[in-house]
Amino acid sequence: MTLQKAISRVLCFALIIALALLPACDSAPKADTDQSVTAAFEELLAADYQVDYLIFGDGLEVDLEALGELDPRDYAPVVTQGYTTRADLEKRLKEVYALDETVKALLSAVDGEGRERLQVRDGALWRATATAAFPYETVEGSIVLRVRSDTAATFVFEETGLDGSLYETTLEMAKTSRGWRLNGTRKDARRTLLREGSGEDSAIPAGAARKVAEEFLAGIVAGDASAISQAIGYGNNNTVWQQMKVTSAEITAAAEDLDSHGDYTVRLTVEDGAGHFPEGTGDYRLILSTNEMRWVAEQPVAWYFRPASEQYLETSWYDPVDEKEWAPAIAVSSFIDWFGQQTFATPWELPPETLVEYAMIRTQPEDPEMVFTPREIDTAIEKIFGITGVDGRGTKFYSKEKKGYLILGRGANFYNTLIPKPRTAAGQSQVDVTLYRDSLCTMKLRTVRYTMAENEDGSWRFVSAVPLE
Repeated sequence: MTLQKAISRVLCFALIIALALLPACDSAPKADTDQSVTAAFEELLAADYQVDYLIFGDGLEVDLEALGELDPRDYAPVVTQGYTTRADLEKRLKEVYALDETVKALLSAVDGEGRERLQVRDGALWRATATAAFPYETVEGSIVLRVRSDTAATFVFEETGLDGSLYETTLEMAKTSRGWRLNGTRKDARRTLLREGSGEDSAIPAGAARKVAEEFLAGIVAGDASAISQAIGYGNNNTVWQQMKVTSAEITAAAEDLDSHGDYTVRLTVEDGAGHFPEGTGDYRLILSTNEMRWVAEQPVAWYFRPASEQYLETSWYDPVDEKEWAPAIAVSSFIDWFGQQTFATPWELPPETLVEYAMIRTQPEDPEMVFTPREIDTAIEKIFGITGVDGRGTKFYSKEKKGYLILGRGANFYNTLIPKPRTAAGQSQVDVTLYRDSLCTMKLRTVRYTMAENEDGSWRFVSAVPLE
């Protein structure tokens, strides 16, 4: 053996020994630890917050100069580098979320009025200029890994609401071929209320809803006008409650019992219902809440008290309804919110101002400057009211300069109504709406029957609105 071969063998042997002494290296990925999984979740949670800011807030910078006269419903082109196209934003969403349906829902998200948050125009991404802040803030240090496997993990954490209320939020994530991704958005996560209000300087005292509910029930049993007025909000007439003779009223169950609102089952015994309630003993539903826009209330007020067997659209905030089944009633309610309880044998009897304005309320124009073309208005009026040939050029909404219609901003109104489930058959539906003088719907004004017809796309158009009495 030559000296050169001997040296080579020694070096090879030394290399083998050195490699054997090195820590073992596995080409497969290291197993996730609870710590690494939690770190991944924290990063994704921060990314979800960024996504919410991009889509619903001001995260996507826009070119406001492209708007002309600003309107909160306008859209403007996105100029943030890396997000100027829909594909750019979609790529970012897929880095955060596991499910394609979550990505699609975010890209087609709408605001509280049903308007798209994002649009694509000539291949460029445009964003609505109106923004909304995320109403929850994560409590630092509260994230806890609840359950995990090799491919899934469930976390809980605490959040505070705008009023200081404390929630426990549950959110899952999944291990995909691209790594860990959230199974949904924090906006749509499951929340459990732990504490209502800040507990320190909340405007609503602890247990306020239960206290007001009990005072209201005691008031109608005793016929105490002052107690009744305070519970239902001053300015509401309590004549019917004083005329009734109620011998007992007791809360037997609570679907919701918080400081600012409550939803209770009440066992009521009525000796004389004053034409409002049936005589005898039965279960009733009592709902209280605060609503400063309507009642200027610093405490909950009773706004719904009816037999538990009855069902109305007005309680849909508490009882999710089948939107398809209730669609005719929802359409009628929306119209009343804006124009009151107008009656007509045919929509032709409605003023052109009403037809044009409601068409604009229910339509999104193509023009980014929110100018509605005559054709857009004609199409909307035909779809909503089933009539054609309306000339709206004489209304205050028509602009000769713009050669189109401009919506003049105003808000909807509050009306005291009860709308039962519509009666629908063969593409037609009857919706009976009763209007009341008071918010507890005891002093009846009139009932109007709206007849609706179904369009090919499943929407509903007005046929008539006729008083029943």
